[in-house]
Amino acid sequence: MRGAGDLKGEGVERGLASWYGADFAGLPTASGELFDPRRVSAAHRALPLGTTIDVTNEKNGRTVRVRINDRGPFIAGRIVDLSRAAAEEIGAVVDGVVPVTLTVVSLGSGRRTAMVRDEKGDVALATSWAVQAGAFASEENAARLKDRLAGRYPQPWLEPFGGLTRVKFGPYPSREEAESARDTLVDLGLAGIVVPNR
Repeated sequence: MRGAGDLKGEGVERGLASWYGADFAGLPTASGELFDPRRVSAAHRALPLGTTIDVTNEKNGRTVRVRINDRGPFIAGRIVDLSRAAAEEIGAVVDGVVPVTLTVVSLGSGRRTAMVRDEKGDVALATSWAVQAGAFASEENAARLKDRLAGRYPQPWLEPFGGLTRVKFGPYPSREEAESARDTLVDLGLAGIVVPNR
């Protein structure tokens, strides 16, 4: 398993698993899929996207088979982030962080997808990407950030969503270009996310 992070030659890794849920629902994963905490999936720092692994909770022996579709966790000692559904399968929700053994079942291609779900729930191809620089309860604050971005980034706009106002800019033809633009937000003291432009 060379090139697969801390995994040993036999395709086994031991460490801590955590889980993530509703706070990230609907956000794009590293694979381009939208995260759904009700579906079994996982994040790993190094395994190719699409890799299938068995995750065994060492406290109770329960195992869940998951597909890697995201990157993380980024906390020392943790080796995998499970969706809430996956954490439920191995009884890890209450504990939050549990010792696990990961076993690789099959390696993925590492390719990203650009399939997204629209407002009606239909799956569609994302043809471009945008950067979300913030989301505000106050439209006035959102407009302030939009004006702040206007001199530096292409076409910032406001988008109402769930009672908030999102501030986005773009679009970019590829996720990689959007990620590069997002990374420059640190110069303004901001941390954005890359989202499909629909």
